[in-house]
Amino acid sequence: MRKKAQYSLLIVIAFAVGVVTNACSNKSSHAASQSSPIDSLVPKYSHSFKVEYYDDFRVLKVLSGEDKRTVTSYLLCPKGVKTPAGFGDAVRLNYPATRVACMSTTHVGALSLLQARDAISATTNQYLLCDTQVLSMISAGLIKDAGKDYQPDYEVIAQSKLDLLFSDGENTGSSQMFAKMKALGINVVCSRDYFEQEPLARAEWIKFFAAFIGKEKMADSIFNAVQNDYQAQLTNIAETGERPTVFCNLPYSGVWYMPCGENYVAKLITDAGGDFLWNKDKPVNGLNLTLNFEQVYQRAVNADFWINTNTLTDLGQLAAVDQKFKLFKAFKTGKVFNAVNRISSAGGMDIWETGSFLPNIVLHDLGLILHSHEPLDGKLYYYKQLK
Repeated sequence: MRKKAQYSLLIVIAFAVGVVTNACSNKSSHAASQSSPIDSLVPKYSHSFKVEYYDDFRVLKVLSGEDKRTVTSYLLCPKGVKTPAGFGDAVRLNYPATRVACMSTTHVGALSLLQARDAISATTNQYLLCDTQVLSMISAGLIKDAGKDYQPDYEVIAQSKLDLLFSDGENTGSSQMFAKMKALGINVVCSRDYFEQEPLARAEWIKFFAAFIGKEKMADSIFNAVQNDYQAQLTNIAETGERPTVFCNLPYSGVWYMPCGENYVAKLITDAGGDFLWNKDKPVNGLNLTLNFEQVYQRAVNADFWINTNTLTDLGQLAAVDQKFKLFKAFKTGKVFNAVNRISSAGGMDIWETGSFLPNIVLHDLGLILHSHEPLDGKLYYYKQLK
């Protein structure tokens, strides 16, 4: 596995990239549309978005996936540039966006990595945030509390005078939330990053967020460093013969939601050289299985490792949830790990904030967890061993 010094150097390189933009020209005199773009951004791993560049504007298209059907188009124009002809179906947005709201911690993570925290005017679910600079901005009143993602504070959002609001899913116009935002004149940008199940495809969505604020060069530099390190780790892991068994998560209201083969978490475990015990199962609930305790116990009682135990930080808390958890071999041997090494006082976990865009660091953690035979104190970034 990579040494800590090499790993730390990667982080420095990825974040030390200078701010270089591909901003559209501010010439308001040129408003004629062009028949074809002069350049384009086509992701290498993701099939769910692309950006087309014209002289005075850009068009970002959100796609349905492999069939490349356009779900939504966003027309990004500088203030003063007239709306070009031929893009009537696109949502016009001010470019570059300087005032945005984020309805997911992942959106905040993307803007933090792109050194664009100052563009964040409001966020939902603030208790789930981890970034210390963002939390300081919230405390100082620089970032407003917009409620919860499923129950937003429309008054705060409307008063924030936003260029756009980042949300998840698809704006079909049928939901009450999207209808309310439209009535308020709020431009909603729907991100589909969480639909991506391949780690590098999901990480590539940092380019999506960068396109709205003119930071594509920085996004490219971050992603290229992530991609190169991830691929190098895969090569090293492939040479590791051992494949320890792994299961994850905790039951919620009696239901144990377990990822399976095509799930993002399952793919990370597999890439890290783990034998995920439900890797060959077919999903019945999204990309998860809905199991009870007995079903999990029957298959995972002798599993080597147990990961992702909600926000629990020690084995005592885990046992307090259910004394039967002590029956698992992983509990008995202390091989329980959770991504609580970087967590806020309110329980906000950084892995759900920046981890989507830094899967190489997640992979590094999981690789050490599964294959290192030395103490891991101080060596993990997101994860921590429960004791």
